[in-house]
Amino acid sequence: MSSQTTVEIFGRRFELRATDTSERVEELARYVDRRMRELAEVSPHVDTSKLAVLTALNIADELFKEQETEPGTRAEEIRQRVEGLITRLDEVLTPSSGRAAE
Repeated sequence: MSSQTTVEIFGRRFELRATDTSERVEELARYVDRRMRELAEVSPHVDTSKLAVLTALNIADELFKEQETEPGTRAEEIRQRVEGLITRLDEVLTPSSGRAAE
């Protein structure tokens, strides 16, 4: 079953038909829009069609890099980041021993 969704990317509206849910298509469109806007900030004089191609190439590069990553490597990177965040949270949430009780 396909659904029809209207999305806006870089100021243009598109009516799309997809097998994914409307919410998923909208999420993808927001991602593409954000990436186009990021590129437009650093290259403000590039026309929209070239900007769209550059955005597509950047997203394809991300995909290829992700596919080339060893399966366990990505999980290990995420585990290390989570452990780092937990450590930082512990540091912030643990009262320092040098503080006087109020």
